[in-house]
Amino acid sequence: MSKVVNELRIKKYVVLVLDEMPNKTYSSFLIQGKQYQPSPIYDAKNCIAIESEKSFIGKTVEFI
Repeated sequence: MSKVVNELRIKKYVVLVLDEMPNKTYSSFLIQGKQYQPSPIYDAKNCIAIESEKSFIGKTVEFI
């Protein structure tokens, strides 16, 4: 699991900056009991993107 340390909003997406990325494959994220599908993001270290309007700073991300 990783922790969200920062975020950036781009239209309907939020880019989450994490403290670390897992070394395993994953197909979705679990944040506060809700499952999110990843949106493609490239060339951004320790970042994931999801479609959401919520703030996730300080939350835990589980990769599933």
